[in-house]
Amino acid sequence: MTDMTNPITARSMSFIIEGEVNVEVTVTENGEGGLTFTVDVLTKNGMIGDLNGLFFDFANPGLVDGLMIDGEMVTNTQFEYDGVSNLGGGVNIKGDLINNTDLFDAGARLGTSGMSKDDIQFTTFTLTHGSEPLTLENVANMDFAVRLTSVGEIGGSRDGSLKLGGTSPDAPAIEDPVDDVVDDLPSGGGGDLPDNPPPGDDEFDFGDLGGPGDGFDDPLLGDDPLLGGELDFGLSDPSTTIDGGLLVDNPLDPGVITDDFSIL
Repeated sequence: MTDMTNPITARSMSFIIEGEVNVEVTVTENGEGGLTFTVDVLTKNGMIGDLNGLFFDFANPGLVDGLMIDGEMVTNTQFEYDGVSNLGGGVNIKGDLINNTDLFDAGARLGTSGMSKDDIQFTTFTLTHGSEPLTLENVANMDFAVRLTSVGEIGGSRDGSLKLGGTSPDAPAIEDPVDDVVDDLPSGGGGDLPDNPPPGDDEFDFGDLGGPGDGFDDPLLGDDPLLGGELDFGLSDPSTTIDGGLLVDNPLDPGVITDDFSIL
């Protein structure tokens, strides 16, 4: 399940309900267990309309009765599995989009019918549940519909109305914001590595991580003497071959480090 308290993992999806007037719907996990809906009338084709209502299906029938919608422009809501089509005041979605056996699960009436009191082209509201956190999966691949009145050309007569339908996309995958070797190491490691590397700290430190020298510092083996530092292996047996074959103990003089492989 998505961590709803972590803004890094909060997800969003957008889609367009197409028609004579196009309407974009964006749904975002709000980090508090709710879903924020943004409904926007797109005017690039020169047409406009007054948003009256948004209807949609919900992926979990058992949760429908506990849903709630809150928004400044929301004037009525209904929740009933396969039972919502009319929000009152002429805000209904009956007709070509649905029939009496295929209704929606939720609906939000927006403002008032007609543009005499309001003319809504953009609005937001929040969908929550009384006891369960919601994620995009709850509304992904679901049927949506929008009701518009006062439809017409911008600056012209607006005496039309529309009932438009569409389908939401798949929910985007949850991405791990930190995915690298250093950050995935367990805490409490040895050597010069910190016990808890800071998130996102992927950089190698080519200075001293705590060794006495000033060369490149290997977090496991200490400073490299070829680069000006001291080599401190911290091992009790000086005859052990170490460091990937680059530096070995001289078998003729145990305890002396050499890179002359001809003596081996």
